Amino acid sequence: MISPLILRILMHVLVLTIIAPFQGGESYQSAFYVFEEMAQTPSSTSTKSLVSQAISELHLGRLPEAEAALNQALENEPKDVQAVANAIVLATIMGKSAEQQSYLEELKKSQANHPLLTDLKEKSDLFDQAAGKYAAKVA
Repeated sequence: MISPLILRILMHVLVLTIIAPFQGGESYQSAFYVFEEMAQTPSSTSTKSLVSQAISELHLGRLPEAEAALNQALENEPKDVQAVANAIVLATIMGKSAEQQSYLEELKKSQANHPLLTDLKEKSDLFDQAAGKYAAKVA
């Protein structure tokens, strides 16, 4: 017999890999429903499901709800790198620069080679190169 948790995970895979690509904008809503259900079931409330729910909320433009889910995930596991990385993204979108910097420092301490940090460094270097081309030339 398949456990309820395994069944939910299979539903999640089904929604994200088979059904969602054909539904366009509804795919995030469908994913949200799966993760919301998982996050509300005590036996499957995990940091990973809360982060997934927050990402779905973020894609749906529900910033306060995404923030609530990420805060709950960070309460469960304050050092979870995926929760911290997504908190950086959310803080940036919401214009909360103090929180963004705090989360950035936390991520740098816990996983200095995280893909988000690598990508930010690459983009920062590219920006500096582009800005250098247009810098005022003093004779």
